[in-house]
Amino acid sequence: AKRKRHRAADRRRVSLSMLMFAHLASAAFIASRSALLPTPATHPSAAATAGTRACVATAPRRGGEAVMAGMPLPAGSLVALATPMTSTGEVDIATLRELLRWHKAEGTDGVVILGTTGEASTLTSAEKEEVMAATREEVGGEMAILVGTGTISTEATIAATKQAKLFGADAALVVTPYYVKPSQAGLVAHFTRIADAVELPIVLYNVPGRTGVDMSVETTVALSRHPRICGLKDATGDNTRAAPMRAVCGDDFRLYSGEDAAAREYVLQGGDGVISVTANVAPAAVAAVMASGRAGDAAAALAADGPLMALHRDLFCEANPIPVKWALHKMGRMGEGIRSPLSPLGVAFQPRVAGALQQAGCIASEEGASAAAGSVGWPSRDLLLQGHLFDQGLINQALDIIEKQNGDFEILAFSVQPNDQNSEFNFRRTSSVSLRVFGVDASALEDITRRLRALVDVLESAEGSLTILPAKAAAPPA
Repeated sequence: AKRKRHRAADRRRVSLSMLMFAHLASAAFIASRSALLPTPATHPSAAATAGTRACVATAPRRGGEAVMAGMPLPAGSLVALATPMTSTGEVDIATLRELLRWHKAEGTDGVVILGTTGEASTLTSAEKEEVMAATREEVGGEMAILVGTGTISTEATIAATKQAKLFGADAALVVTPYYVKPSQAGLVAHFTRIADAVELPIVLYNVPGRTGVDMSVETTVALSRHPRICGLKDATGDNTRAAPMRAVCGDDFRLYSGEDAAAREYVLQGGDGVISVTANVAPAAVAAVMASGRAGDAAAALAADGPLMALHRDLFCEANPIPVKWALHKMGRMGEGIRSPLSPLGVAFQPRVAGALQQAGCIASEEGASAAAGSVGWPSRDLLLQGHLFDQGLINQALDIIEKQNGDFEILAFSVQPNDQNSEFNFRRTSSVSLRVFGVDASALEDITRRLRALVDVLESAEGSLTILPAKAAAPPA
């Protein structure tokens, strides 16, 4: 009988879109460029710290009362916390407090509030203040608190970061400005002004799949020199960046993965931890993966991460945080509320997310329910797809074909020509991706391959090619 594996094709399309921006670099290359990188503007704290990173917040004040702050940025598992809401869409502060206490008991190392997963863009200023105040009261001084403050505007981000400090944040998570596509010089100026203006540690957030701009490794290195810029959330999907940045930025600059599925390997490559969506529903398990990874125990990390792989995939079957909020509701951890323009998880996706929760041990298996079969044992083939994958939509159409034919795939490797981004994006670059494609049987695999060849032939503007690779030749040429 044919078995259909539920896949997070949308998630992997986003990850592949991230790759179009990737600028692969080695530690030696970065070191050789280090002296030529732009240096953030001089500010009073720079001379005083004399090269010491000021990554502990000073004590802010709220309403005339001192609010103690100063937790250092932790390694390990930081949860990108979903904001609980009632069925009518009101922020549920009581449930937020319960969630925070649960994370503290489960061993989560830090909490990130008011980010994308927290639906910050839909909250009012008063609601944000409530969330920050409750978080500080529940876990302040026991778990590091990072507040998402990034906006499209430098001045608005400074104001939001000052507010986060006022409410006792230990650090601010600041995303690159979205939609406007600033240059690398613009990014340096933007983050430097924020760090100069607010005495609060800053964690940079690079997520080109959402913002449309990739902060290069060189820019990150330049910004890491600022004593208040203390870390990076890297959601590029490119784990090759971790080791070079660790070598140049030093051990006191925190490197967090922003990709749950890639976080284990990111830490094994030199990262410090993860800012995790999966940790919303499996906090102890994600903390265990990070602890093993940081200890360099790859086998233990893999063993701990294995049951979570379906969650890493299926919590992104629809736009974040739709699936994770449904999952938390399924677990009885929060109400079903979510704010427009997002809507509750589609009925077709609910068994998929429920199955992932069962596999991870987050909920019990329903009586009489059969475990979802995966693609283990299906015939597979390694394919190399080359061409203008992104500007002509070749890669997304290829993944659509695999999905519509009830197939499955794994991304094995990729290669993208560098983009200096001095002025505009150079979308028209030759790229390569290696895929392991699965079919439910040999005939289905042949049909998928035939359809992919037809796509390459028809989409002439992509100048694509499809090559069947030997089993051990999956890496695309550099």
